[in-house]
Amino acid sequence: MEREIPGFYYDAEKKKYFKIQANHKAPAGAQYSRDAVKRKRAQYEKDQKKAHVSRRLATEKIKKSKLLSHPIITVEREVGAQNVSRGIRLERQGLIYANRMRRKELHRFEPWPDHYSVRHVLRNNRSGILIASGYHGGESSVSVCFPDCDQETWTYNRTMERVLFKEPYRLSSVSLSHTGYLLATMDSGPRGDSFLAPRMLPDPDEGGDYRWPPFFAHPLRIRTTPSLWCSAACPTGEKPLFAIGTSHGLHTLEGFGSHWTLSKKPFPNDVISGQPVLQRRNDSSHATVTSVEWLSPDVIASGLKDSAIFLHDLRSGGTATRLQHPHSVTKIRKVDQYRLVVAGLKSLEMYDIRFPPNGLQRNPKPLSHRHTSTRPYLRFEDFSPEIIPDFDISPELGLLASASDERKIQLFSLRTGYQVSSPLSNHQYDHSISCVHFETGDVSLHGPKTPSLLVCARATVDQWIW
Repeated sequence: MEREIPGFYYDAEKKKYFKIQANHKAPAGAQYSRDAVKRKRAQYEKDQKKAHVSRRLATEKIKKSKLLSHPIITVEREVGAQNVSRGIRLERQGLIYANRMRRKELHRFEPWPDHYSVRHVLRNNRSGILIASGYHGGESSVSVCFPDCDQETWTYNRTMERVLFKEPYRLSSVSLSHTGYLLATMDSGPRGDSFLAPRMLPDPDEGGDYRWPPFFAHPLRIRTTPSLWCSAACPTGEKPLFAIGTSHGLHTLEGFGSHWTLSKKPFPNDVISGQPVLQRRNDSSHATVTSVEWLSPDVIASGLKDSAIFLHDLRSGGTATRLQHPHSVTKIRKVDQYRLVVAGLKSLEMYDIRFPPNGLQRNPKPLSHRHTSTRPYLRFEDFSPEIIPDFDISPELGLLASASDERKIQLFSLRTGYQVSSPLSNHQYDHSISCVHFETGDVSLHGPKTPSLLVCARATVDQWIW
């Protein structure tokens, strides 16, 4: 501290001494008159006292531990003190989960024929039955593998495999309803015919044995005229209900046992730029539904080969085009009842159907340079898929998993669209990845308790789980 000199004032900012002037001699507005210096010294003492109080509060105040905001402990979330959005919270939890995922070979299906490759894989979270389908050399097969329920967790071996059927058809899709019904769609048969094959899968009895329902001694076949491309099961309801995409538009299949009803749904009667859209021909790409997804128990989203995406409401029977993708639609997955992720041959984007429609064309042609598309809610810029892209999402983790052209799994955040680092994304498979499928955590006795990801390469099914 500088020494006090009588009759002088030390200015700390200018680091100089100034002579204190008498009030009656100092000019108006002088900075170093007797009254001005008195005010400066009073303000200085006030600032010093305030700084002292601040230092005292900083040393005596109890500081919140960083452990309270740790994403694994989540104490703040439990007591309601953490004010963050649900999307950010899901992303944090998903990043932690992704960093702890480890690979486990779940099952290797019997290769039939040689170089057999699994194209679809599903698992019944109620019974643990593992379902795999494949197509090779003009023939398709659907196989199931029953789990060993004597263990603490479901385990699988080849002695428990059963082939449901082998057919000289192209198997286009398999869907599993929460009611236990499995639907396989077959087309391109010996006579160019197609058929649907619904079948009830057995549940284990008290002894752990699986017994087929007696009314399914012979597989049920529902013949159809159009080619079949995709299917999806309604997530709720007492009876099984499936949405089916065909070369002639959207259909639904509803029934039970041996009694089923196949219904065709109308195409949209849209008006664009004040003019009605031209009628879609059944033999054109404007009528081919290549992907279906249930946004709710009453609303079906359908993606067309011509890149359009329309919504059908089962309650009113109304249909309307809502979106237009940059490429032909290959797969749709819903994030919630308003947002959905759409994949094309070279594009992966998220849309929100609450936004006003834009980019719609009366006659979309995705291969044309004049083709337009809807402005997306989010883009996954680093998407580099296989020739036929496959992906799945986990709203529970806030993650999207996609099979890449490097025989790896790409993980993306559903909130930002950026890639997520994980041991899963660093693992390279020996063969191309044909299927990825997220499973939710289950509280059953033998099933996984936390979310997991099933990955198929050739005839091997891996499970990635914490």
